Amino acid sequence: MLKSLFLLLYLITIIIYSLKYFKKKFEVNLKFFLGFLVSMLFFELLAHFVGPFRRARNTWVYNLLTLAEFNFLLLFLKEILLFRFSKKIVKYFIIIFNIIYFLSSFYYTYKGVYLITYNSLASVSGGFIVTVAVFLFFKDFINSDRVMNLRRSLPFWISVGLLLYYLDAIPGTLMMNAFSKLEKKDIIFIKNIAPFLALVMYCVFIFGALWSQKKE
Repeated sequence: MLKSLFLLLYLITIIIYSLKYFKKKFEVNLKFFLGFLVSMLFFELLAHFVGPFRRARNTWVYNLLTLAEFNFLLLFLKEILLFRFSKKIVKYFIIIFNIIYFLSSFYYTYKGVYLITYNSLASVSGGFIVTVAVFLFFKDFINSDRVMNLRRSLPFWISVGLLLYYLDAIPGTLMMNAFSKLEKKDIIFIKNIAPFLALVMYCVFIFGALWSQKKE
């Protein structure tokens, strides 16, 4: 039930942001954010059809999702940052994340476990880097004149949604590779955390998109 609602919100969010993107309703370019939304939905559906995570049948799908997810997000955050110094920091963040992702992926491939082991190192690193980038945005935002129009700022609402999700999802991500050692009730609890956090995040995205429209 939670998963179905989670996917429904995915679709609603993509539709709303696609319509607003093509109508150019916002002050920020949404191409990278739409790339994030579409890639998340695509890989989630692919993982659903490939098989359950617990049996490591779709682990490789989530490993590919990690690459697309954090690259799109970091490119989007770089786009919405207001000061050159912050943009430069996020540019380095993108390089650092990709180095971590590919080195860890090569290591798992060398060990012959890439297809069955979730790359939690890359995922946690990406989550941490995105969280820091969001705080950089808040710093820029507070020190700019845009803070006067905070409630109508789409980048602000998107950043709030990202912070709520990634700040809380990191502990659950760290435990993914330990599923086989956990009791069933603990596995169910951990697996329900991510969809619940995603529900909150996408509700914030939808609210922000509707609330932050430019006046006609």
